[in-house]
Amino acid sequence: MQQFPFDFNDLPTPTYLVGGWVRDRLLNRQGKYLDLDFVLPENAVETAQEVARKYKAGFVVLDAERKIARVVFKNGTADFAQQMGISLEEDLGRRDFCMNAIAMECHQLIEDQSIGDGLAGEDFIDPFDGIGDLKAKRIRMVAPENLAEDPLRILRGYRQSAQLGFEIEDLTRKVLMKLASRLKSVAAERVRTELGYLLSINNGSRWMMEAISDGILEDWLPSQHLNLPRFAEIERVISSLLSQFPNLELFFSKHLSGDRYAIVIVKLAALTNSATALESLGLSRAEQRWLVGILRYLPQFINLLDQATPKEQYKFFQSTLEFFPAIATLALASGYELERISPWLERWLNPNDAIAYPITLITGDDLRKDLGIPPSPQIGEFLESVKIAQVEGKISSRAEAITFVQSIIKY
Repeated sequence: MQQFPFDFNDLPTPTYLVGGWVRDRLLNRQGKYLDLDFVLPENAVETAQEVARKYKAGFVVLDAERKIARVVFKNGTADFAQQMGISLEEDLGRRDFCMNAIAMECHQLIEDQSIGDGLAGEDFIDPFDGIGDLKAKRIRMVAPENLAEDPLRILRGYRQSAQLGFEIEDLTRKVLMKLASRLKSVAAERVRTELGYLLSINNGSRWMMEAISDGILEDWLPSQHLNLPRFAEIERVISSLLSQFPNLELFFSKHLSGDRYAIVIVKLAALTNSATALESLGLSRAEQRWLVGILRYLPQFINLLDQATPKEQYKFFQSTLEFFPAIATLALASGYELERISPWLERWLNPNDAIAYPITLITGDDLRKDLGIPPSPQIGEFLESVKIAQVEGKISSRAEAITFVQSIIKY
């Protein structure tokens, strides 16, 4: 019971735990961040408010009409919802998939620790045989109208397949495909978040391909703009890169926006040939900058693979340093050999590399003080010329840099 941020004895009887936490507990899965969902026959918002007050936690009403409130703790959230319908079974009957329509009275956790012993079902309220679906590793809808009511559940079915390693039951999949056009009515923020979850999962690309093949995402990711052969290779390439260059983990796990990380944008860039094709998702400025940059500089990088001078390498790194590994990853996924790309990655990974990270020999202040050059755009041009001479091996010290600038002025 220490894993919970508050004592369940503070809750009225009955209070039911439902949804993902119950499902994951039955599967002996547990995340770092608690996501608890409670259903109460009455006084759900008031109960949440009292818990928040007693434990000095955050409190917000999510839906005043449906009487849903959230309590925010350091290690997770607890949502309290008023029961919909005249019974708990009716409430469960409005959920998306049978495996998520399992409940248990939360006080039972205090008395009975058998919940952690596998797929025993005697302690659970399971009117749709969700436990049977968990045993069969199957995702099965409760009812088509539930999916139509909130079309994001259509995409969520594919994400949960990737997350759990389950297969979507045939009839359910046909319904998901039939209802796919309704997904266009969902807010971009919700679709973007769900896609972020899906692409963050190790085998998420497989189920992303399944969703695309089933026509689920046609309104959000038009097929004419997609590069499916490249996308099909992206997870294998990332895994291979991480095995050979473990330090790239820091790059792929870089936080970009909200709860999305660099690996999501790398996969989206692999998926599409045009950044404009993803505009409907409403990506953040940072994500859009990465996406545009990756796709813009990928052809240039491929052209440089055959032969690139130090000057060309330096200039390319200066334009792409922030997201260069993403470009290398897409080049690999496009079929280019690692032997040609790894020298570039080794440069990027080496903070002392003379071409990717040339040290600063002189500054604009040096040029003003030592050579009397007045402030102007010309100073920037001189400094860039110094950098190029430096990476070409022509100069390597401050004195040589000053002399080099003097020679340019005389010339």
